[in-house]
Amino acid sequence: YAHFAARDRLTDVMLERMLAGVSTRRYARTGEPIGSEVDEVARSTSKSAVSREFVFRTRENLIELMSRPLEDLRLAVVMLDGIELKGRCCVVALGIDTDGVKHPLGLWDGSTENATVATTLLANLTGRGLDVEQGVLVVLDGGKALRKAVRDVFGVHTPVQRCVRHKERNVLDHLPKHQCATVRRRLRAAWALDDHEAALERLRVLADELARTDPGAAASLREGLEETLTITRLGVTGRLKL
Repeated sequence: YAHFAARDRLTDVMLERMLAGVSTRRYARTGEPIGSEVDEVARSTSKSAVSREFVFRTRENLIELMSRPLEDLRLAVVMLDGIELKGRCCVVALGIDTDGVKHPLGLWDGSTENATVATTLLANLTGRGLDVEQGVLVVLDGGKALRKAVRDVFGVHTPVQRCVRHKERNVLDHLPKHQCATVRRRLRAAWALDDHEAALERLRVLADELARTDPGAAASLREGLEETLTITRLGVTGRLKL
């Protein structure tokens, strides 16, 4: 009786369908046909019932995610980013271990991507046993709040790689459309080099050229410029660099 009365299998299916994009309003249509008489009295697939189960299961999974011990996890990379959901900002942490496997580490909710939210998330990770003393590369989008949190929690010597796609987009946003293709090509050519000094020199030359006509783009490129080349400085090549 306990086995057949258990709702785990049903809620697992519901959670899977909802995460795949099925709305609460249309959920009942995804079930197998069981007859019109049953459909008329069924309540477990109503919009409100599905919504309650979804909230319950996602809360349960989130608690598990945010409390999972991390002391046995050997990470090579920690990626941090802020994403906006319904007017709220969630700072998300994703780890990549030394075998290249990705591990969701946690997320923290706040009104904005501020230093307090980011610091709280990183402190939660270290409190759960995440070891960064053996060396870990942190990848950021360039937000000042995230950068400050990494420095405060992980230490000033933790290497940080700025996301080059975010940097590229920020630079191009300052330029007229007819210049974008040329500047994008030069940026990517510099970042593709394996010689750190040569890549850094190319980017500095480009910034100097942009300063004459587009000072906003030049300032955007110069801000955190060296951290866009951290993996090049560390000698990372091949697919891992990409």
